[in-house]
This record gives sequence, structure tokens and C-alpha cells, in this order.
Amino acid sequence: MITVNDLKNRDNFFLMAGPCAIEGEDMALRIAEKVVGITNKLNIPYIFKGSYRKANRSRLDSFTGIGDEKALKILRRVGDVRYSDCNRYSRNS
Repeated sequence: MITVNDLKNRDNFFLMAGPCAIEGEDMALRIAEKVVGITNKLNIPYIFKGSYRKANRSRLDSFTGIGDEKALKILRRVGDVRYSDCNRYSRNS
């Protein structure tokens, strides 16, 4: 797992990217797998970013998420998955 200190000690940038809000496990895992594959090829550290709750909506009836507990479990799962050819930055490597 990458730590903040690891990022501070690097000479290049890192990528923090992901869906605006977690909408489901399959979507989150597919995004992470695709981005990890690209960033590993380019040797760019990657941090998966996805909000478990979107509170900054302009309308009260706008989508704010799938529920805190469910979304946080999905975020944990994304961090725990080993990607076949791209596990350099996974939590279990």
C-alpha cells in the first residue's frame, strides 16, 4: 500500500482518480482494474478515489449515494483486490 510519505518522496506525480460516487461494486472494480493497468504500464502511483456519499448536491432530491455502509464496504473491497497483472500498488502485494 502506498503511504502519504511514499508520495512525498517521489520525484514525479501520482494519479488520484475514480468515480464521482460509488454506485456499485462491479463498476468500482472495473474502473480500478483499468486504471491500475494503465498506471502500472506508465509507472505512475495510483490512488483510487470514489466518494461514499455525495453531500455537495445542489438539489435535495439528487443522488447522494448507495448508502454509507454499502459504499464503504465496496471501497474496502477495491483496496483489497489483487489485479492479475497490476498488483504493485494493491493492499495485498
